[in-house]
Amino acid sequence: MSLLARLIITFVAVLMPLYVLTLVINDKGAQSIRKEISQSINGRNTFYLSMLENEIERVKRMLPEYVADNDLQALSTTGHKISDYEKVALIKAIQKRMSLIKYNSMYINEVRVYVPLLDRTLLSSSFDTRIDREEMEALKAGSYAQESPLIYWQDRMFIGMQFPPIADREPLFVVAVEISVQKLMQALGEQVSISHGKALLVNLNRNWSVSSESAQAIMPVLRAYLAEHADEGVVDGNTTLTVDGAPHLVYYKYSEQLDTYLVSYVPESYITDPIRKYQYWIMTVSVLSGFIILFFSLSIYRMIHQPMKRLIMGFKRMRAGEIEPIPHPPRQGEFGYLYQAYNETALHLKLLIQENYEQKIYSQRSELKRLQSQINPHFLYNCFFVLCRLIKSEDLELSYRFCRYLGDYFQFITRDDSDQVPLEVEIKHARTYVELQKVCYGERIQIRFDLLDAAYAKQLVPRLILQPIVENVYKHAATAMVHGGELAIRFDYSGQDLAIVVEDSGTSLMDAQLLQLNRRLAASGQGIEDTTGMINVHRRIQIMYGPQYGLFLSRSELGGLKVMVRLALDTGGED
Repeated sequence: MSLLARLIITFVAVLMPLYVLTLVINDKGAQSIRKEISQSINGRNTFYLSMLENEIERVKRMLPEYVADNDLQALSTTGHKISDYEKVALIKAIQKRMSLIKYNSMYINEVRVYVPLLDRTLLSSSFDTRIDREEMEALKAGSYAQESPLIYWQDRMFIGMQFPPIADREPLFVVAVEISVQKLMQALGEQVSISHGKALLVNLNRNWSVSSESAQAIMPVLRAYLAEHADEGVVDGNTTLTVDGAPHLVYYKYSEQLDTYLVSYVPESYITDPIRKYQYWIMTVSVLSGFIILFFSLSIYRMIHQPMKRLIMGFKRMRAGEIEPIPHPPRQGEFGYLYQAYNETALHLKLLIQENYEQKIYSQRSELKRLQSQINPHFLYNCFFVLCRLIKSEDLELSYRFCRYLGDYFQFITRDDSDQVPLEVEIKHARTYVELQKVCYGERIQIRFDLLDAAYAKQLVPRLILQPIVENVYKHAATAMVHGGELAIRFDYSGQDLAIVVEDSGTSLMDAQLLQLNRRLAASGQGIEDTTGMINVHRRIQIMYGPQYGLFLSRSELGGLKVMVRLALDTGGED
């Protein structure tokens, strides 16, 4: 897992409990607010319903006073016999009492007394109105009902009473108190304090309701719900009903005295929207917290990753061989100690590598000197014998040239001032050796020695790399030749490499011997042993240039051994 992912997970793990706690607190707060609103609405419903019950009960208690009133009884029984003066006096007295009832309650719209004997309806302010028989019959029927004292007829509400209270007999008079539906609706609207909240009265048995026109949409759903739960014995509580696709919170309470439900309802959104605003704020804070977590994680990641990246790049450069201190600002915090430790380690390692490198160079040079020292006395065994033979034969010119060649030869191999020489000097030394061997072998071997390209004459090469190869030809191939032998030396140029090819026409080299020679060359770098000839040259070239250079042996087209000395032209060797 990456460092950035771990930082983000750490921040989330730290903030998640706080976030969850915030959500829990918000949810508890929402539940508390909803509970308080529910308690408030239920409390208002209870208060209003109790007030309405008391108001209706007070009106009901006032009505029997008319029954016991002598004036109304006299008017309803002898009104057609008395004089107009007496009739007016009775009516005035009755109207006075009716006015007292009318103005005793804000919900009373009018008080009526229906007198069938006179075919008149007495109002609190007039008495010449004729009786509305349909209205009186509705009031008579409603006054017999025991469930509710409220009579709802043609969108009007009454509290009625007849005298005598006998259903099968024509009453002497009917008293009706008309309740103002408009004032009742106004009071219902005021009792719900929440915006867009509404209240209504519902009577399931007589199938009437008092509500505004806007509340008609909820009425079918509400009636069905109240009827279903009334059968189950549930007469008060709260629920959520969906009207026109919007959920509404409904609170209802039943009055046994009025056989009526008081229902208050409010769109759920008007309660939950303020709470939802806090939820939106929480979501906004959550998103903002996510960005803050990401920002701080990236910042800390950069604070940690950038120095770490510089250290890693330093280690990669160190692995590639570029061991250098890492530059860094003076104040780098805790990473300053890492940089300082890395730089100290790099400097110390660089010093150790330098010491080891110098030690390796000294060791290689010592081995070069040792290998060269093996070559220095190589000709000493036979040269004096040849010189003695020439002097004895009194061939002074050839003796002179032989001595000169011999002097040049030993002068070259005994000079230890440099590990490398120009290529033209190395080739001149090989030619000197060939001239010496021509004196020894005469015309038995034909020599073909190509000229060196002048562009490579000053190219530095290791000392004594060509003469031992030529010496090997004379040692192993020429001794078996009586006449017709060949020795060819040529130069091949390929890019940054130079190949010196030495071939002979010897017949004594077997394939098994060639394979054995190649194996010895391949194993020559595994240890330090006394070596001479081609293995000596191969070791020194590889020490100078690397394992891809050296001697490569194969069968020559002339029939003998082909030796390719591969050198690098782009370097002067290790110094």
